[in-house]
Amino acid sequence: MDLASHQRILLGLIRANYQVGREDGDYFHLVARSPDLEEARGNIYLWRVYVLERTCVLTVALLRQRGLLEPALQAFIRSRNVSPFREYQPLLFLETLAGHADPLVVSVSQFEHGLMRVREGDDATYTVPWQCDPREVLLCLAQERPVPPALADGTYLTRVARSIPEYVAVERIGQTS
Repeated sequence: MDLASHQRILLGLIRANYQVGREDGDYFHLVARSPDLEEARGNIYLWRVYVLERTCVLTVALLRQRGLLEPALQAFIRSRNVSPFREYQPLLFLETLAGHADPLVVSVSQFEHGLMRVREGDDATYTVPWQCDPREVLLCLAQERPVPPALADGTYLTRVARSIPEYVAVERIGQTS
């Protein structure tokens, strides 16, 4: 077996997205049953949580409140080859949430993504649609309070850009009946 194939199998075992088969060597069967593999997975998970709790504060808080943090992290770990260096993880994690089933998770994560990019010096304008008033949601998350389960419907946009005072503007563009 060549080195690249060997490394791909080990990475798949670490990510828990590779199942050892009969054709795989004894070494891979041994690794797959190893308590050290479970410990490595646990350490990777804890490192991701540690980094993302400190960098994606709003998104992680919402995911945790809704019981969605662990599935989102597991999907992120399984699907992405992410550098262990913390400066690369937050933006990629937030980008992976763009297709999340919960529209509020999508809005919060895209808002936070835009805010991070702008704070890093990006001159782009990030526009994020919301199905409720984002001010209430963001205030609750920033103050570490639960987001109310029922939020008033409406269509809003947040714009995040360096050219906007305090980087953020909220605009109501319609109300849902």
